[in-house]
Amino acid sequence: MGLAHGCEKPGQNGVIAGHVAIAPALAEKISATDVLSIIVRRPQGPPRPVAVKRIKSPRFPVTFEISNQDVMVEGAELRGMVDIVARLDKDGQAGPPQAGDLEGHYERNPTLVGARDVEIVIDKAY
Repeated sequence: MGLAHGCEKPGQNGVIAGHVAIAPALAEKISATDVLSIIVRRPQGPPRPVAVKRIKSPRFPVTFEISNQDVMVEGAELRGMVDIVARLDKDGQAGPPQAGDLEGHYERNPTLVGARDVEIVIDKAY
């Protein structure tokens, strides 16, 4: 009747949290209808998102938290190593970046799920 050691691994709690800021040079490109998507993907394999948090009409800097409630496939979990991207989308549609969209990547990609100090600066325009 002993308890197994290590039942809960550090960094495996299914949450990623942090802030998204916009580079000053791109601040004028923001409009009230933009949608901010924080996208979590696997570092290898197809570029399909594992989880996405969408924030309509964001006001920067934006605080975010992504959890297992934001996964794209029912029954999937946020775990292991992931890449985190923030995209400011002009048309609000999912898919690859389009002309006018703005994007930034977490500079420590790939990172372990459980990170709570994720800082992303949106610094690229398409």
